[in-house]
Amino acid sequence: MKTAFIVLKSPQESDPSHMLSRLAIRPDATAILIEDGVYQALSQFSASKLMASATDVLVSGEDLEARGFAAKDLKAGHAVGYPEIVDCIMERTERTITL
Repeated sequence: MKTAFIVLKSPQESDPSHMLSRLAIRPDATAILIEDGVYQALSQFSASKLMASATDVLVSGEDLEARGFAAKDLKAGHAVGYPEIVDCIMERTERTITL
């Protein structure tokens, strides 16, 4: 079952990788980083844990820019707009879990 995991919290607040590993098989997991969750893709340690737990990491470009970063700063995933995030949640996955 394809699952989208919406990550809202920074690495200092939460480590979503263990929940991704427990609730989905890696090929079926997509991590969507929004709000402070974008910091997960900026830290090499957090980013490597995410990449080991999910096949795709989508990072909100708007939230990334609002925090003073750009796509070139990402250690995992790629920056996307909200339309692609909505498409992933509504069309490409069967369930969504917010962490």
